[in-house]
Amino acid sequence: MKALYLGEKNLGSLGIISIIESNYKMSSVILKNIDKFIEEDSTDYYSIGIIDGRALHTSSSCNLKRLSQLISYPVLLLVEENQPWKKYLEQIQYIHGVIKRECDIGFFLNSINVIQDGGYCYSWSIHTLNNDISEVFNEEYYASSGLTRREMQILKMCLEGATNKEISGKLSRSEKTVSAHKSNILRKLGIKRFPELFIRRHQNNLC
Repeated sequence: MKALYLGEKNLGSLGIISIIESNYKMSSVILKNIDKFIEEDSTDYYSIGIIDGRALHTSSSCNLKRLSQLISYPVLLLVEENQPWKKYLEQIQYIHGVIKRECDIGFFLNSINVIQDGGYCYSWSIHTLNNDISEVFNEEYYASSGLTRREMQILKMCLEGATNKEISGKLSRSEKTVSAHKSNILRKLGIKRFPELFIRRHQNNLC
């Protein structure tokens, strides 16, 4: 695995890089300053890009549009709760994950695994603090899992916190019908409940 880490050279970043290199054989992580990366105009390809949201937040000259143009590989964004990462999602292509910068090691590594395998990983607990969940609702993935348009509609409302009664009222369907749809959604996604952290499932492992 060849990974790009965009951030500042500090103990936190070096620790994250060390975790990656010690857990993936034959891996290498290239650490680059975001502004310098943009200046270099590099088109090198990486297995995954990891962007430190703290570096984005503190950069005074970072051009998000130009940064997005230089990246053509899946990106994992490490953020803190007070950062404007909704803006990053809107302006940077290929973001496949947004997770807490201070998450535990197991979750961090599993997030990388999911993203490298084509999945998506988001910390909904962060997302619901400042943003509308529809910003990262990936219809293409849910369709590939066999969900119908109605099931995706219900899933989206569930993730936004709607109750069966509220969904029933909005869709003009009985609560029994809504409940049946929810059971089908859980079955198709291979999960037992709508978890607080909801990500793409890969080979029966949930990040």
